[in-house]
Amino acid sequence: MSARSKERWRQRLREMASYREVLLRFPVVIAWLLAATFVANLLIEEIGPADAAWRVLVGLACAATAALSATLGFEAVTRRREMIGPGVRQLAAAIAGACGFCLVWFQDALHTSTWLLAFALVALIPVAPYLAGGSGESFRGLLGRLTFAFLLAAIGWSLLGGGISLVLVSLNLLFGLEVPFELYAHLAAMTALLFAPLFWLALIPRRFDLAADCRLDTLSARAVSVLGEWVAAPLILVYAVILHVYAAKCLLVGALPSGQSGWLVSGFGICLVTALVICRPFMRGARALTSAFLRHWPWLLPVPLLLLTMALTLRIGAYGVTPERYLLAALALVLAIIAALQSFPRWRGDIRPMAAIPVLAMLLASFGPQGAEWTSIRSQSERFLTIVEQPARNPQQTGEALAALGYLRNVDALARVAPAGAKLSNDTSSNEKALSFGTVARAWELDPSTAIEAGSGSSYFSRVYSGTAGIALEGFDLLLSGIDMSAGNVIEAPLSSGEVLRLQLEGRTLRVSSATRTSRFDLLPEMTATSSGTDSEPELVTLRQDGVRLGLVLETVSGSNGPVPTLDHLSGTILVNAKDWR
Repeated sequence: MSARSKERWRQRLREMASYREVLLRFPVVIAWLLAATFVANLLIEEIGPADAAWRVLVGLACAATAALSATLGFEAVTRRREMIGPGVRQLAAAIAGACGFCLVWFQDALHTSTWLLAFALVALIPVAPYLAGGSGESFRGLLGRLTFAFLLAAIGWSLLGGGISLVLVSLNLLFGLEVPFELYAHLAAMTALLFAPLFWLALIPRRFDLAADCRLDTLSARAVSVLGEWVAAPLILVYAVILHVYAAKCLLVGALPSGQSGWLVSGFGICLVTALVICRPFMRGARALTSAFLRHWPWLLPVPLLLLTMALTLRIGAYGVTPERYLLAALALVLAIIAALQSFPRWRGDIRPMAAIPVLAMLLASFGPQGAEWTSIRSQSERFLTIVEQPARNPQQTGEALAALGYLRNVDALARVAPAGAKLSNDTSSNEKALSFGTVARAWELDPSTAIEAGSGSSYFSRVYSGTAGIALEGFDLLLSGIDMSAGNVIEAPLSSGEVLRLQLEGRTLRVSSATRTSRFDLLPEMTATSSGTDSEPELVTLRQDGVRLGLVLETVSGSNGPVPTLDHLSGTILVNAKDWR
């Protein structure tokens, strides 16, 4: 055997040894990935109930993610203290994976927010090795390595899956070889759920003291430094000034913060923490603005947090807790803790708690009695029962009760407020849900037809008209199709006679004008009713004004709630008589 052949065989053996090392390091994670790949292929072949298969697939993906976090966390502890053997690490990974799977599989009983759980578990991967030690610089180095490995894995997945798919397409086009569509789906599932993750796992470093990976002498580090000093810091400071000026305005005029101020403050907090985690180690204090930002950023938070707290207190007091308000309150608490930690020298400037505290908060908020959904169910149930048990109710209280009941229906929690003797269906189809909602509402002497289904305290409503229906066009001789109007915008619709109709939404009226006349048609009350959903059969709505008739066949309607609901958007078909506009 030649020297060149021997070297080639040595190289292949080294590659096999690296893959063997991945199998020995992450056996539990790979087992969960194999199970997820198997279930995905069953789902493609439509074997078994689809809903259960999807739940199992998501549960297995969460299990693999949780097992990886546990493995990396215990590896880091072992390297620092050498007190945990490989068997204990794999047992911990198996337990973590089982917990992740159970949180998804039993999501109805645990009221798990699957998307929040998945996001928290993914974010936990780089954080886990530094929960019990390490440094902020090392955490930054691992985060960069994992991100780079993910990009390489994504490129590898695209090349492998795309290359094989291109070969199959070529065989089909050039030689007439029939390739079933399911084969492409199987290929995508195996590469996305098994091969790409294996490649990514192979690139995860075995050591976690990666402070040397956070240097300023590399081009990427200098780019991040410029991003932090010239973009992030100035914009965050401008954002902070705007929020402080708004707070001063509320104080001077005696007004309370608006409901939307909570989302603005949350965006400010997320941008601030993200900039600190990513850019802080690369930002130098040579510039006065950057130096002031790095030294005094905790003092930017108290006033915005006060605005957020006041806005949340008002909304929760009026409409109860919802998952969105719960997460805003959790974010306010997280930001307050991060700012408070800066008063301790040990944690000052350390980015590990800035990343770990939000991740752990998301994880706790994703399931269980302390979670966002379970807390919201308790709040809306109490709010509903408090209203309906009153001897007399005004229309506003009735609407709030129906809004709370609509939320409980959406999360399958109607049984919590059903009076004794009310019959609820366990079927999850839309018809059965509507029947159960109506049954509970009528049992409490509420009219379900006036329900706000967009959510508790929702500021918006929308409705979609779908299905097929025959509509008589008697009395009209011209049809304007594809009309799509938004409030404030003028739509021009040319007629066959050469005239141009201009259409505009104005609150609860539709303004139609031509060269010779202008009419404002009052929209029917049911069109601006504060409800959302799907009407299966579109209908012809006839409007009359000054002897002129106009027909509407709606496709979508949306608007804003308030004392007087208004339309923000309307699409559909408009019917007119051409002689009325000449």
